Amino acid sequence: MNIFEFQADLSKTMANPLRLAILHFLRDGEKKVNELAELIGVSQSNVSQHLALMRQRQIVKTRKLGTNIYYSVSNPKISQACDMVREVLIEQLRQKQELIKKTIRCRITKNIFVHFESRLIKYFNFY
Repeated sequence: MNIFEFQADLSKTMANPLRLAILHFLRDGEKKVNELAELIGVSQSNVSQHLALMRQRQIVKTRKLGTNIYYSVSNPKISQACDMVREVLIEQLRQKQELIKKTIRCRITKNIFVHFESRLIKYFNFY
């Protein structure tokens, strides 16, 4: 496998909203499965399944303390990459919102103009 195939494999693993949420909450430090499940609002078994896959792909790592297993992001660059992608998406959403606002303003302005134009035509009997 070349580096692009490895990158694609990692990207496939990350291409899941629940896994991205797990990474988001792990950015603040290690957490147990039940803590993640509560934060995300899904079952512990669901979180465990995703964590197992992410651990297999070396996206997260574990630390055992007594009977508790704590999960954390294996490399801070993973969180940084997620942050960068999220920032790009937020910028794109803002640009789309601005475009929508401009489109709405143009339509409102056009409608106001058409409305007053038709009133002026009627007022001055320009048929």
